[in-house]
Amino acid sequence: MFHAGTYYVQEASSMLLEQALKQHLDLNADLRVLDLCAAPGGKSTHIQSIISPNSLLVSNEVIRSRATVLRDNVLKWGSSNVVVLNNDPAHFQKLPAFFDAMVVDAPCSGSGLFRRDPDAFNEWSPEQVSFCAQRQKRILADVLPALRENGLLIYSTCSYSLEEDELLLEWLMNEYDLESLPLQLEENWQIVEVKSGNAYGYRCWPHLLKR
Repeated sequence: MFHAGTYYVQEASSMLLEQALKQHLDLNADLRVLDLCAAPGGKSTHIQSIISPNSLLVSNEVIRSRATVLRDNVLKWGSSNVVVLNNDPAHFQKLPAFFDAMVVDAPCSGSGLFRRDPDAFNEWSPEQVSFCAQRQKRILADVLPALRENGLLIYSTCSYSLEEDELLLEWLMNEYDLESLPLQLEENWQIVEVKSGNAYGYRCWPHLLKR
């Protein structure tokens, strides 16, 4: 059934994306959505499931080998309103103010993977956090010109580091005059709201969330 595109397995925290989209977009409208760092495809298939049939989803992955996996998973989903690309974020500057929404699940230092991937623990370091934070800023700076005025940017990582999360949200708001939008969440989901300056964020701690 998985290979027939009936379902896709992902962690509960990844599905918080749906709340951000539902609460801050009109999903009945014809939207243009970019999933920038999309492999292996869980967020893209989820987005496609809730946008309107006449909307457009551009599902992008810069690493070619991962783009192949993304393509295969999107093909399993069997949708006609999805385009899979293998482009650098800067290439989207050729589409100024084109997208109504962007999802940037940015490459990060990976501390959120410690519980299931011992290699992630061995590869982590403070230097890696700093490197990833700078790369995340570069990705966002390159792609933001393609977001329309009053468009929605959803940014996420699988890192626990402030430099890649709350401090990066503050940087976004200071550099690009963005507004932070809170979410209305159920208490029993046990998602923790954090606030840094005027930036709202949400932490999905693995010991609190149901898998």
